[in-house]
Formats: sequence, C-alpha cells, structure tokens
Amino acid sequence: MKDNIYVTKPFLPPLEEYVEYLEKIWQTKQLTNNGSYHKKFERALADYLGVEYISLFNNATTALIIAQKALNFSGNIITTPFSFIATAHSIKWNGLNPIFVDTDNKAGNLLPDRIERAITDNTGGILAVHNYGIPGDVGGMQEIAAKYSLPLIYDAAPAMGVKYKGETILKFGDMAVLSFHATKVFTTFEGGAIISKSEELKNTVDRLKNFSIINPEKVSGLGMNGKMNETEAAMGLLQLKYIDENISKRRDIYELYINSLESIKSIRILTPPKFVEYNHAYFPVFFNEGIIMRDKIYTKLQENNINCRKYWYPLISDHDIYSKCKKYELTNSIMLSENTLSLPIYADLDKDIIMQIINIIKKNI
Repeated sequence: MKDNIYVTKPFLPPLEEYVEYLEKIWQTKQLTNNGSYHKKFERALADYLGVEYISLFNNATTALIIAQKALNFSGNIITTPFSFIATAHSIKWNGLNPIFVDTDNKAGNLLPDRIERAITDNTGGILAVHNYGIPGDVGGMQEIAAKYSLPLIYDAAPAMGVKYKGETILKFGDMAVLSFHATKVFTTFEGGAIISKSEELKNTVDRLKNFSIINPEKVSGLGMNGKMNETEAAMGLLQLKYIDENISKRRDIYELYINSLESIKSIRILTPPKFVEYNHAYFPVFFNEGIIMRDKIYTKLQENNINCRKYWYPLISDHDIYSKCKKYELTNSIMLSENTLSLPIYADLDKDIIMQIINIIKKNI
C-alpha cells in the first residue's frame, strides 16, 4: 500500500456547489459578524438537531471556554482524564482547576458515583464528555448535578447527529458543545457550537463570544472573539445536505469492521447501546492483552502506511501540565487508554483498504 491512509478524512461537498455560496459572499462582502449565511446556518442547524437555542463558534475549544464563563464555573471542575486535551485545557484557560475522576470501562464516560465522591465545597462545575460521541449515564449525571446544584456541561465535540432514545443527546446538561473540526463527521473546516437550555443563556453566550459588546458605546464585561465567519457558515449550510448520507456510509463501514473482527476473542469492539442512534464517528477496538499487543498492531499498520490513533493515550492527567492536579483512582481510564486503537473510518473509505486493515490485525494478533 503506497498512499497513506489516515484515521479519518473530511467529506467535502462538490466544489461547484460551494463556489455558488462563495460568489454571494463576494457580492455582499460581509465576511463575518452575524452575516446572512451565519443566520441561515444557525437556524438550519437548530432545526436539524431539534434544539431551540444554538450559538455558532470559530472552534469548539473557544466554545468550551465561553460555556464555562456563561455558567459561572468556579474553583474545582470535575472532569475526565480520558478525552482530547482541549477538554481540560478549556478549564485551565478559565483559571480553574481540573479534578480527574474515573470513567466506565466500556466507552470511557464519567461515572456519576465517582463524580459524587469527588465533590467538595470548592467544586464549581462538571465538564463531562460524550466520549467517541456515545452518551454514558446521562440520567445519573443529571441527578448528581441537580443534587449539588452544580452546572453541567457536555463536551459533545464528536456527537453531531447522535440521538438518545429518539432525541439529540445535545439536550443533556445545561450546555453541550459541538466541534466542526476537519476530523469530525460534520465539518465547517474549523468551527463549533454551543447548545443552551434557555434564550437567556444563549444571549449570554452570544454576548461573550463578541467581546461582551452591548452596543457601539458599551461593553458589559470581559469577552472574546469566538464568532464563526461567513465562509465556514456557508460550508456548514451546504454540509447539512449530505450529513445523513455520510453517516449512512460510515455505518456500513462500521458494520463491516464488526462482522470481520467480532470473532477475535482477544479484542473488544465498542458497540453503541441499542437506544443510541450513533453517527459512527470512531471505530475503536480494545486489546484485551493490553498495551504491548495494542502497540504491536499499531506498528504493523503504520508499516503499511495505515495511520491509526490511540484515542486517548496518554491520559490527560499524565501530561506534565496536569501532573499537580488532583486525580482520584483511575483504574478504568488507565485500562482503556492502554488498550484502545481507533481504526480508519470515513465516508469514502475503500472496502479493499478496510479488508487490508482487517487482515493485518488478524495476521498479527
């Protein structure tokens, strides 16, 4: 195999369709600041997701930072060690303290009882993750947040299009944050969004992402520039035409992997719960023999120009910047981190390449 195969590849719509959108931007010369495509995309996205209050952003990390500001996160923030580094970075950028607790041993989502054990008088919020785009015990999480009157945000970066019991999983928590990065199922090149529970919260978010400007002569407080520009909003509007088709293609690839690998007893495949309509953002496999076997397969695939990712290794809590943060017993998170390997999955991934990947795993395991 000569060409490099990556763990994901963005879907881009036909260029001629996008050019039609760009021509209108060239005509109006409005490039940002809540232009016509921004307004249209925000409304269309809210309709697609079945939510009322959504705010578009230049990226999901900015959105995570703003979400915490809007909900008055303070002090110690309980979060997961098993995620992309941006989850914890957003806490640090707010001058707050990440507190790491353990996840379940299946999909790597926070456990409500572990959260409760870590709550103190200094706890000022919970930042959870829908890991791999799969929800965990959202009911239990909400009970804990309500019991202790703690604001709850979900980093739902990869969860575009995922449904829980027929409804979007973005309705859980006080806020949920999406990513539209190039690695995601749905991309606007860069970009993201916050889903809020109320119009008041949305208004707060929209003000914070625009420098906290009230009018040309008044600023209400500290804000930043988190706005999505018109070229990205136009791409998002166009991408909505294709998302269901792309998720369907990814589903076919996911099922091919499962049918080919599920008989191997030394690996575990992550299968979404029956009440979850998954977007097939990732295809992680977990090697029961641990890090040595995981790394062996990783190396063999690399030798064949197949680039997989160890999502998530090392744990966030293992990085030097977080070495002094409080962490509780992380048995499940450590196990998942050392066992997991995400295989390539994207809408136009060729079946022959998938079979090569499968054969390399079977040959070397």
